[in-house]
Amino acid sequence: MKTSDPKQSAGSKEVSAVHPERAAFTRLSLIQIPIRSLFVRIWRTIHHEFTEHTLFSVSLIVAAITSCFSKPQWGYIDVKVLVCLFELMLIVKALEEYGLLGHIAVNIVNRCRDERRLTIGLCVISFLLSMFTTNDVAILTVIPILIIIAQTCGFSAAVSCVLVTAAASLGSSTTPIGNPQNLYIFSFYRMSPTSFFRDSLPLCFISLLLLTVSCLLIRPQKIQTKLDGIPVTEKKKVTAFLLLAVPVIAGVLNLIPYEFTLLLVLVIAIILDRALIRKLDYRLLLTFLFLFVAVGNISHMPELKGQLAALTATPFKTYVSALFLSQIISNVPSTVMLAPFTTHMRELFYGVNIGGLGTPIASLASIIAYSLFCRTFAQKKLQFIRAFLIYNFILLIVLGAVFAVVIIAKM
Repeated sequence: MKTSDPKQSAGSKEVSAVHPERAAFTRLSLIQIPIRSLFVRIWRTIHHEFTEHTLFSVSLIVAAITSCFSKPQWGYIDVKVLVCLFELMLIVKALEEYGLLGHIAVNIVNRCRDERRLTIGLCVISFLLSMFTTNDVAILTVIPILIIIAQTCGFSAAVSCVLVTAAASLGSSTTPIGNPQNLYIFSFYRMSPTSFFRDSLPLCFISLLLLTVSCLLIRPQKIQTKLDGIPVTEKKKVTAFLLLAVPVIAGVLNLIPYEFTLLLVLVIAIILDRALIRKLDYRLLLTFLFLFVAVGNISHMPELKGQLAALTATPFKTYVSALFLSQIISNVPSTVMLAPFTTHMRELFYGVNIGGLGTPIASLASIIAYSLFCRTFAQKKLQFIRAFLIYNFILLIVLGAVFAVVIIAKM
């Protein structure tokens, strides 16, 4: 057993007595080490959250800053949009967890025999799927399948990935539940299904035509792959959640009270699979919450209120403002920001949905696709960005010009 040396202890005390500054500095250094480590961990966490969840982080910061200049109010929050978004997310998560979405996608893809047909097939899946499950879910379902095929067959998937992403963004513009901005516009303006589809179907058909032409530019290089089928598990639960989608959509369309559908969804989810509730991406709901607060605060600032009103004074100004603002701050925040200042709902609808094309930050779906692609093909980031900018801006210019003419003709 070790015993302390009295001479050494005495020497230490003597040094402390003679050099108290040195002893204090040593103790301070020992304290600073864990503090420095703590700050490093905090900074890394903040950096990770900001880079991985940029829209969430920015909305939180803007809501906090604007709350310093204007007192937030509960009336700023559109509860129906949050409730309907939660219900749709839960149903889609169930269909995703039980393999239905992947099962459908794989069966269609296995029928394709070259890169052109594969891209067309995946674009059609992405386009149709996004109408009912949102563009984010369509991308999270289809892009991983494309990446697996690209790895297996050794072909460059950058262009195909870009077109599938554009298909999800454009296809989601067709229905009120296809993307968050449509759900907000439909709820905010209390639109009828007839008026909504009267505006959305022309955009749907023209977009599908342009995507088909874009896919035909891909060389029909032969591919040989066979993906293993994805089984559909819990078929009774899948049926239950598919049936549950009927009252949820009816609630979105104002046919039945959304409070009733929320209670129904929660009861069925708790009975069938309560784990689904924990698996949802609540950052998306919080992002909307922060956006509502931020826009509500801004709308009560006289300086900014006048400028936003000027940007939406006419139908064409509303369209152009939504189109360009989406390139800078994404189409969802643009919708929430401009809607309270304009009655030109059709022009806002066209502006934010077409505005989802263009820059990578114009739509959250594009950021998700870029992230998925780069995880597997990190060395092809520049190839993806180049293809993304070329195809997206061509689609943006063509669609933007077509509907600009339509809007001017109806003024």
